[in-house]
Amino acid sequence: MAARLNDPIYLKAREILPIEDGAGLEVKCLRGALWITQSGDHEDIIIDGGESFVLDRQGLSLVNALLEPALVVVHRRTTTLRSAA
Repeated sequence: MAARLNDPIYLKAREILPIEDGAGLEVKCLRGALWITQSGDHEDIIIDGGESFVLDRQGLSLVNALLEPALVVVHRRTTTLRSAA
């Protein structure tokens, strides 16, 4: 998975992208719809084009293109902290 960070990934309909130990990675759906399931989490997440989700669990996560192809980007989420002036 590390070699694919920040690169757009094309998933065919129903194709699965496995992500191992991805806590903190942001999954951004550029086109289509994605179904995300994380190991040990009883709630699945569905996001559409333009939406994103930050993985919050270690273990195996599966990102699945739903009924149509999808375009997805996975990257490390960067946060900027403002210093008090």
